[in-house]
This record gives sequence, C-alpha cells and structure tokens, in this order.
Amino acid sequence: MARKRHDVMKTLADARPPELDPDHLAGSVRARRDLETILAGRADTARTAETPELRRAPRMFTWRWALPVAATAAAAGVLVATLPQGGSDAKGSRASVGPTADGARHIPANGRLALQHVADRLDRTGADEGTYWQVTTRSGSTAVVDASGETFAVSTSEKQQRSFGVRPGTESLNIMGIDATTKPRTERDTARWQAAGSPNDLTLADTGQGGGRLGLRIETGTGAGKRPTVDRINSGDRIAALGARNVTYEDLRKLPGDSTKLKQVLADLYREDGGSEVRGRTEWMWRQAAGLIGLPVKAEVRAAAYRVIAGLPGIRALGEVTDPLGREGVGFALPASDRPGYGTGRSELIVDPSTGALLSEQEVLTEPDAKAAKAGLTSGMVVNYTATVRSEWTDRQLKTPEAPDAPEAPETSE
Repeated sequence: MARKRHDVMKTLADARPPELDPDHLAGSVRARRDLETILAGRADTARTAETPELRRAPRMFTWRWALPVAATAAAAGVLVATLPQGGSDAKGSRASVGPTADGARHIPANGRLALQHVADRLDRTGADEGTYWQVTTRSGSTAVVDASGETFAVSTSEKQQRSFGVRPGTESLNIMGIDATTKPRTERDTARWQAAGSPNDLTLADTGQGGGRLGLRIETGTGAGKRPTVDRINSGDRIAALGARNVTYEDLRKLPGDSTKLKQVLADLYREDGGSEVRGRTEWMWRQAAGLIGLPVKAEVRAAAYRVIAGLPGIRALGEVTDPLGREGVGFALPASDRPGYGTGRSELIVDPSTGALLSEQEVLTEPDAKAAKAGLTSGMVVNYTATVRSEWTDRQLKTPEAPDAPEAPETSE
C-alpha cells in the first residue's frame, strides 16, 4: 500500500506562529476586520474611574506647536504613550479580540494594534500640496481660580485658524480668539465669582509652579471694540517649530514616511531639546508626533507619526468615544500622571477610524486634587482640548478679521 505523501508547505504553514500569518499583517483584509471588531465593542475596564474628554486649558498644559519661535509654548493640551499584559508586543503578537464568556466584546487594553490600523486607513486621496496649508481648531479649557477667598472654576473657549504659507513670498498667519469666551463654568461657579466681587482679572489657584496671573479676563464674546488677534508666525522661510528647531516647509517635506526613521528623528530632537518636558520623553514624543499630523507634511509622514505613537509605552485603546464637538471616533490614551493645579490626568487622542483624521487632542482628569474638587471638577472630566474642525490645502490666504466699526459721531447743530 502506497504511503500518503505529506504536503510539506501545508505542514510548514500549520506550524507557523500566528504573528507571522500574512492575514494578520497591517493593511490586510483580516487587519481591517480586526479593527472593525475592536471599534464595535464597548470599552470595559479601559474606562472605569477614568472617562474621556479633554482640554486646551489655562496655559498649565502647554504644548509647543507650530509657532516660528521654537521656544514659544502655545497653550494646548497634551497627549499619548509599557505595554500592559495581554497587549501586543514589539514583535507584533496580536491582542485578544472577540466575545468574552458573557458575550461582551473585549477591548484590548493596549492600543498599538488599533493605532496601526488607523495609520493604514489614513486618507491619502486629497491634495498633497498647495499654496497654504490651513487648519481650523476649536479649543476649550477649565481653570481653577482663587479670588477673595472663593474657589471656583472658569471655562474658556475659542476658535483658532492657522495658515502656513509654503510658497516663496507668502506669509503664515495665526488668528486667535475667534468667538472667544471666558466665564464661570456653572451656576454655582457664577455665584462664587459674584461673592468674590465679580473680578474680571483672574488668578490661578496654586499650580505647584508659583501660580500667577492668568492672561484672561471674564469675557462673553467678541463684542464691539474687540476682535481676534492676528499674528504672523513665519520667520522668513521658517514656518513651524519642530522640537527646539524652527523649520522650513522643505524640512517638513523631507521628513521620512518610515516610522522607524521618523522615531529616530524625533529622538534626536528630544535630546537636542534637553529633555525639558515635565512629563518626560514618552509624552514629548507623543506631543511632537501628534503635532506633525496637523502640519503640512506628506500623508505617509502622518501615517508614520501614528505608528510612532502606537509604539510608545503604555498607550491603550479606549474604544468608541465622542469628542468635545460631538463627533464619534476611537480614543487612545497615555497612563495618568500628575497635573499640577488639577490632580492627576491623562492625555488622549480621538481619531476618525475610517479616514485616520485626528479629531481631538485632550486632557482628561482622572483624580482631582482637593482644590479642584472644591471647584467642582470630577474624575472623567475633559479639562483641556483642541479639536480640529478642518485641515486642507488651498490657494487662498485667510481673510483676516476687520477692525470693529467705529461708533458714529454725534450730530451737531450749527
């Protein structure tokens, strides 16, 4: 009787570790299906005492972004980054996804796999160049203030527009304070503010960094006699800050679309920057990589930036969440850390999983300190956020706000 021959290739395939299965690799049909499974579930342990939402607070959470002077810090939130047990490791083993014994979907605590999928889905179909790269954001923050023995919370909100001129002779503009408001957060805060004498100039509660005067006044809108601030943010051909450097558009276009190489570029910039960030290298890398997503870089660089973030230690997926503007997306977070003036908080990103667009960067309070709790702040509250409303290439410069109308001169009789 003839002996049945074994199919050598099938035997080898059957012995192959799951992490080497091509169907598991990023960009495959299996990979896309996995992300849909992840996003279709509900976050269980990922969001117990810490719920989402967050940020652009009172200049306590500072983030260096695309201003011409690299040493200038603009108020914005913070954002992303050792893998918890059960997550995917550096070799690409897959986190468990699927129904648990009770039928519920399990969201892996580690967000590396999900962010890799987001990078794969990044929309590359739009225009890749133009004369101006323009970004419109809406930001908000909550500050804890002391005034005449009263402690209360104040909320700020504004729209901001940035226009990066990338052709010779063009200007880069930053328009801040559009529809800006600063006011007590709740009715209780309003009562406390009034009990303090309704002060317009506010002082931060102790931030652990000396407190100090806030550059804020109680304002309810842009009103007569007030208009947004328009700043030119380019210095010659240098249009943005990357780490401690002022960089040109050509510098940005030369950034590598390979995540390993981009990570090395950022690591070099971190050392050059002196490691000055309060919360260390991981969050510095998260902020810089997230900041690149909003700059005039190639689509492959944005994808590489997501992959850099995915490789940071401690990042996890939060499942489906809603950003401060009510848009649905998938959230990713860093572990919580100290936030002077608030207690502890964590950095989050909210991303549109279908296009890879960054919806919001935000700070979520995980445990308020005594002062913040006295002001009514609670765990899970977004205390600082910057939501991207629009980002696009265009050949038209922003229209700057016109000066407010001057009051008509009273009529005089002859």
